[in-house]
This record gives sequence, C-alpha cells and structure tokens, in this order.
Amino acid sequence: MTKAVPRGIIRRDTYIVNKSAKDIFKISFATLNSRILGLVRDSATMAYLGIGAVSSAYTFAFTFPNLFRRLLGEGALTSAMIPVFSQALKEGGKEAAFDFLNKVLSRAGAVLAATVAFFCVLCLLAGTFASGQERFILGAQFSVLMMPYMLLICLAAIFSAGLNVLGSFGVPSVGPAALNLAIIASLFAGVAVFGTDMESLAWCMCGGWLLGGCAQLLIPAAYMRKKGWRFRFDFGNCGHLSNLYRLFLPACLGAAVIQVNILVSKLLALFVNDAALPALYLSSRLVELPLGVFTVAVATVYFPKLSMLNSENRECEYKRSYARGFVMTMCITVPAAAGLAFLGRDILGVLFEWGVFGGRDVNLCLPVLMVSAAALPFYGMSTFATRGFHSSKNMKTPLKVSCVVIVVNLAVSLLLMFRLGAVGLAAANTAAAAVQAFLLEYRLKRQFGGFEVAPEIFKILAATAVMVASIFPLRMLLGLFFEGKMLALAVCVAVIPLAAALYFASLYALKFKQIGELVSLVGRKI
Repeated sequence: MTKAVPRGIIRRDTYIVNKSAKDIFKISFATLNSRILGLVRDSATMAYLGIGAVSSAYTFAFTFPNLFRRLLGEGALTSAMIPVFSQALKEGGKEAAFDFLNKVLSRAGAVLAATVAFFCVLCLLAGTFASGQERFILGAQFSVLMMPYMLLICLAAIFSAGLNVLGSFGVPSVGPAALNLAIIASLFAGVAVFGTDMESLAWCMCGGWLLGGCAQLLIPAAYMRKKGWRFRFDFGNCGHLSNLYRLFLPACLGAAVIQVNILVSKLLALFVNDAALPALYLSSRLVELPLGVFTVAVATVYFPKLSMLNSENRECEYKRSYARGFVMTMCITVPAAAGLAFLGRDILGVLFEWGVFGGRDVNLCLPVLMVSAAALPFYGMSTFATRGFHSSKNMKTPLKVSCVVIVVNLAVSLLLMFRLGAVGLAAANTAAAAVQAFLLEYRLKRQFGGFEVAPEIFKILAATAVMVASIFPLRMLLGLFFEGKMLALAVCVAVIPLAAALYFASLYALKFKQIGELVSLVGRKI
C-alpha cells in the first residue's frame, strides 16, 4: 500500500518548483534580452567589419578580458563565494555578510588592478615587437584598451553572487544588456564620425566595452546598496576568508584549465587564417544563446539551492533538485542543438548576411556552426554537473576532469586544424566537451548515486527526433513560395516556431514530467 505524502510536503515542494521557475524566468528573460542585443551587436559588427584581419583582431582582443571574467568573476570566485556568503549570512546576518563582501571586494580590486596593468604592458610590448600579419599587430593594440574591462566585470560578478544569495536574480542579469547597448551605440557613433573605416570602428567598439563594463558594475552595486551594504576598504582577516580561499584555489585551477583550453583554441585559430577566429566566434555566439538563456539560468538558480540542501544533509531532496535541474537543462539544449545544425544556413543568413558580410562568409561559417552545435548538450551537462560538485564543496573533481579535457582538445586540434581549418578546431572543442560531460556525470553518480533521469532523457530524444523530421518538409513547402534571403527569413519566422511547438506537443504526448514547468517558462518568455 502506497504511503500518503503529507499535504505540507506537497505544498512545500510545489512552492519550491514554482519559485525556481519564477527565478529562472527572471534570469532567462533578462539573459534573452541580452542575447538578442548581443546578436544585434554581432550582426552590426560583421556588417561593418566582415570576416578579415580587423575582425579577427577585434575578436581576439576581448578574448583575454572574457577569459579572466569567466575564470575569476563568473567562474571560480563566484562558485566559491556563494556558499561562503551564504554561511556568513546564516551565522551573522547581513552585517557579517556585508563585512565579508567588503573584504572580498578590497582584495579582488587590488589584485585585478595589478593584473590589468601587467597585461596592458605585455600587450604594448607585443604590439611593438609584432611584425607580419596585420591581425596580430591590431589584436595586441586593441587588447590594451579592452583589458580594464576585466576589472569591472569581475567586481560586478562578486556583487551578483551576493545578490543571488540574497534572493535577487533579475537585477544582476541585466548588466550584459547594458554592455551590448554601449557597444552598439559606440559602433554607430563611430560610423557617424569615421564612416566605413574598419580599424577606427573597431577602436570605437573597444571603448564601448569599457562603457558597458562600468554599467555592469554600477547596476548591481547600486542595488546591493539598497540592501544596506556600504563599501569600505577592508584588508582584515576573518574565518570566512579562509573558507573562501580553500574553495577558490582549487576551483580557480580547474577554471584556469578550461579557460586555457578556450585561449588555445582561439590562438590556434589566429594562426589558421583571417576567417577562422570570426567563424568560430559566430558559431559560439549562436551556441551560447540557448546555453545562456536557459542552461546558465537553471544552474544559477539551482546552485544556491543545492548548496543549502547539501549543507543541511538533505540528500534525498538534493538528488531530487539536481535531477529536476538536469532534465530542465537537457530538454532545452538537445532540441536547440538539432535546430542549429539543421537550420544553420537560414539562421546565419538572417542574422549576419548584411553589409560586407555576404553569402561566401555564410558558407565559411556554416560547417563550423554545424559541428559546434553538437557540443551544446555537453556544455549544458558540464555546466550543471560542475555546479553540483561545487555545491558540495568538491572542487578537486572538476579540476582533474578539466586537466584531461585540455589534453584532449589540444591533441585533437593539432590533429585536425591543418586538414580541416576552423572546422577541425570546432570538432576538437566538441570532442573535449563530450569527454568533460561524461567524466563529470560519471564521477557525480559515484559520489551521490543515480539520479533516475534516463526515462525523461529518452522522451527528450524522441521528441527531438520528431521535431527534426518535421523541419525538412516544412522547409521544402516554403521553398515553393520563397527563395534566397526571403526563404531564410520565412524559415526563421515560421519553421522554427512550428518545430518548437511540435517538440512540446511530443513531450506532452510522451507524458514528460516537467512539461508544465517548461511550457510555463517558455510561454512567459515569448
């Protein structure tokens, strides 16, 4: 006889699910706006810069600030800070938590300022002694102006981590939209002054990154001030700092391995030709759209929850929450990967085939996008699994896995890049992402046991297969009425929504457990 579940537990679980969906929606909505603006930014950038030496140099210039943003700001420091900030808040209230925040900000600001100065000098020297390819010289010069963005975004990420713990998810996620608006405004201001001079426009956009970085820092700082925080320089010690260092150092090493992996791929692309790096960048941007809108949002919301459940030794609820978040991640990334792969030409044509970016550039980017799209579910798995380890304060396992991944990526890249160019580098990234995802999931299951998600994953795969099967006849039907760019636009406007609707209908027919939560989330976004 089945034991009845108390109504109080049902109400609590229902509240948790609804609250999580609401928080995910807040982050996703803000992130979606940012990603749309990001696509507008990239479309305008490619329309004026195209694929060439200036575009390659500009793309490389913001690689270093982004690397340290992900390494320190949105990566290791944030992952380490959330559980420690939560502990400080629980033990001493807001006063102790804000005191800890000031200590972190003071130390991070000093270290980051020194790091920025060092890399600016390094870039100046590299630009002075560089010779030969234009993309190398310009890349070093652009990097000097772009580097201070690293300081701004890392401090902004510290504020955002604190706000997440305090239950504020919407405000921290609007910063990227401000960044994109600043870059777009800088580009068109440059067009008004310099016309179509590509190098001058790239300089203008580098300045836009700094303006946007200031906005990204000031917005969460102002909201934290409303919560009662007041800044003061504080280099004193406390027990919470020791916990932060203990979590941060191994997490930093693990994140460093991943970011070195990304840097190696971009450096290798710089040596292939002028087109390789921009093609990889555009592909990664399209892959990051569903990854950032949903996957990172799910991980951001579930991470503090998993940390709290683990600290309270509520293992059953921990596994149930992890399984729910994992399935939510996969039910978006799997169909999104299929859609990008099979409709890539139309998507690239609508978004980027403007100005100096023509059909030839679309053909260069298409195979790179198709290969890169296959990595999307693996990125989602890795993102969520890594948060699972960090929530249990296990930083060593992701580090060990990352060391394996960088070897795989480098070996496959060197094997394929000279034969396949940018496509080979994309294939190496996909292979490395797959290895990372499966190793992390395997080790997580060894630590916590099975999460019983296989039946739901099978439903996702089946629904995706139905969706893919519908794409081809729908596109052929539109081909009877449209051609060229009008066909691509019709596909994006009509086929993508119809295919998505069929995917949701298939999940419903298969009795997918979280269909209500998923449809509610997507419906509110649309």
